[in-house]
Amino acid sequence: MSELRRAASRVKRLVREAGQPVAARIRPRIEHIADERIRPEVDALRATIGELREELERVDARCDDLDGHVKWLYDEQRRLAPHLSALETRVAAVERPGHVERYAERLEYSAEEADEVRAEHARIRARLSVISKYEERLGRLEEEVHRRAEIEN
Repeated sequence: MSELRRAASRVKRLVREAGQPVAARIRPRIEHIADERIRPEVDALRATIGELREELERVDARCDDLDGHVKWLYDEQRRLAPHLSALETRVAAVERPGHVERYAERLEYSAEEADEVRAEHARIRARLSVISKYEERLGRLEEEVHRRAEIEN
């Protein structure tokens, strides 16, 4: 069996050596034909990549614009939250029966009324904080969904 293997390896070597000049002459032609057939696909892919890069630049620019707007809105919301809390407390006090007459008579609060207002302020601030975090999370999730949809398309 070993002689058979040696003979097979010699035959393979002889075929390789004999076919090398032919393969060297045919190889450029094969490469040229393969290049001609693949070239349109490669060019189409390059054009698509170029379009995607341009679109990515536009999306990045738009995201930067939106990021600035979101930051401005977030700052405004933080700035207005305490004022809104104070207004909600005043409206709640007016809505309670019996409180209107007491507030109309004087402009100052008693200690227990001040504690009640502070507690209400704390509850409203907590609610606004939760709402703000929820809206921020929703915005990030919407952005992620939009980004994934863009990638899939």
